[in-house]
Amino acid sequence: MSPRPFPLVLAVAIIVIALVNMFAHTFYWYWIMRWFDMPMHFAGGAWLAGVAIWFRFFSGKLQGQARGLPHILLWGIGVALCVGLVWEGYETIVSLSTVGHINSIPDTISDLVFDFLGALFVGVGAWIRFRNTII
Repeated sequence: MSPRPFPLVLAVAIIVIALVNMFAHTFYWYWIMRWFDMPMHFAGGAWLAGVAIWFRFFSGKLQGQARGLPHILLWGIGVALCVGLVWEGYETIVSLSTVGHINSIPDTISDLVFDFLGALFVGVGAWIRFRNTII
C-alpha cells in the first residue's frame, strides 16, 4: 500500500480540541460542568487512535499492513490508553505537588474509559472504512 499523507481530518480535529480546551480553561468549563472532561477525553482518545492507526498502517514509515479489526484496535486503543495512563500519572503528580491530594479514583477511571471509547470508535470506523483494502 502506498503511503498516505497525514489526514486533514486529524489536523483539523487537534486544532478544534485545542481551541475547545483553551475556552474550557478560560471560562472554567471543567469546574462549572463537571462532566465536560468526558467528551474531551473521548475526543483525545479518538484523535490518538487516529494518529496511531495512520502512522502504523498508512504513513509508509512502518512495514506491514493490518490483518483485521483486532490488529487495528490493538494499535489504536493501545496508544490511546498508554498516553491516557501517562496523562493520569501527570495529573496525579501535579495534584500531589499543588493541592496535596490526588483526583478521585472514579474520575481517573472515567477518564480512561472515555479515552478507550474514543479509540474504539475510531478503530472500528477505520476498519469499516478500509476493510476491503487492508485485509
